[in-house]
Amino acid sequence: MLKRTPVRLAATFTALFAITVIALFAILFFGITTRLSEQIRGRTRETMDSLLAIDRQKGFDDLTAAVTGEGGSVRDTDFIIELVDAAGRHVAGNVNGIKPSDTWLELKRSDIEADWTNGEPDDRFQAVWQPVSEGRLLVGSSNRELRRTQAFLLEVLGIGLIATTLLGALCGTFIARRTQHRIDAFAKTLSAVSAGTIEARVPMSGSGDDIDHVGAQVNHTLDQLQKLIESVNQSSSDIAHDLKKPVGRLRQRLDIARRSAKSLGDFRAAVEDALGDLDAMMETFDALLRITQIEAGARRARFASIDLGSVLEDVADVYAAVAEDAGHQLAWIDGRGKAALIKGDRELLIQLFANLIENAIRHCPRGTHIGLALHEAPGGFRAELTDDGPGIPEPEREKVFRRLYRLERARSTPGSGLGLALVAAIAELHDAEIALDDREPGLSVAITFPSAAAA
Repeated sequence: MLKRTPVRLAATFTALFAITVIALFAILFFGITTRLSEQIRGRTRETMDSLLAIDRQKGFDDLTAAVTGEGGSVRDTDFIIELVDAAGRHVAGNVNGIKPSDTWLELKRSDIEADWTNGEPDDRFQAVWQPVSEGRLLVGSSNRELRRTQAFLLEVLGIGLIATTLLGALCGTFIARRTQHRIDAFAKTLSAVSAGTIEARVPMSGSGDDIDHVGAQVNHTLDQLQKLIESVNQSSSDIAHDLKKPVGRLRQRLDIARRSAKSLGDFRAAVEDALGDLDAMMETFDALLRITQIEAGARRARFASIDLGSVLEDVADVYAAVAEDAGHQLAWIDGRGKAALIKGDRELLIQLFANLIENAIRHCPRGTHIGLALHEAPGGFRAELTDDGPGIPEPEREKVFRRLYRLERARSTPGSGLGLALVAAIAELHDAEIALDDREPGLSVAITFPSAAAA
């Protein structure tokens, strides 16, 4: 238990709270002690001043009578008094044998010879000597009130410390158990994920505290991990499915060439066809590696502040002629009111929009109008590619960004099914959001980039 962080934190805070209580009590204790000591000395001075006034006004005999009366009063257990003559002989009072001094004395009950036997053995007196007309006068007061107050404060401290420790231990145990339960939820979730249950997530308490914040980050990480694992699994399946046919076709061609080639020219032609199939497969693997590198974020170090409008304008200039040769029309609309500055990699952004335009040119019938536009958006800029072609069915829109995924009608056209997967990877690298919408007819692909300031 002592190795658990919540328990150690609870114990630490309990100890700190107890130390704080002791420190505050010490200040209170010494403050009250000092104040009561001053009050005792103040009463002693008042009594002394009264007796000195009698000596000055009426003489030593009247002082002796007053001291005799004070010594025999009912305050005898809390009050000591002694009058000695010039030779130091005891004249009057309820104590004797106390040596004269010029400073305040603190006398124990056992240190004085008293004329009374009642009182408490541990009584202490604060006393002072003063000269009078024919000798010296001692007046002292008991500090019993001070000792009782100190004893009461110490008793309260003991009870308070016990209560503080118990309350701190109970609260610490409750907090530790609650926190440990939430930490155990993290451990349980991560253990489940490591055991293969990739969909496991850390439960949220809903309090919005730091642990919930960390839990949300862990869950977001697990979401990304699940997405990557599913993408890898899907890619593996798609690679096996899509490469099975060209590999089988390649083997068949080579086998036919081996068995039935009549001349060196026939064999060379078969090898040329096989090399073409191999080049296509190599292009597929190169594209897959490129997507993997982009998703790993390695290109983020090359990010700089660039004008998105300039990128789109360059792409539109290059592909206007390409679209025209394919029987399409490409129009560029610059709807921005200022420079569209974003943080990004210019080369990758050109690749992104080139892939989108090539995809539209390849899969739309002749005469399709393709539009490329840029507009301001809240916190950034929205680039949009539109066409009036056949579009993409709504159930397929999430799937087209998967690697090697192709619509059924597109399987007869050239391509590897990686163009839109590369678009999605580049957009995610730039923290951009992609949205596909139906234009009835046609398709709209809107990509919203955060501005350079927002990024």
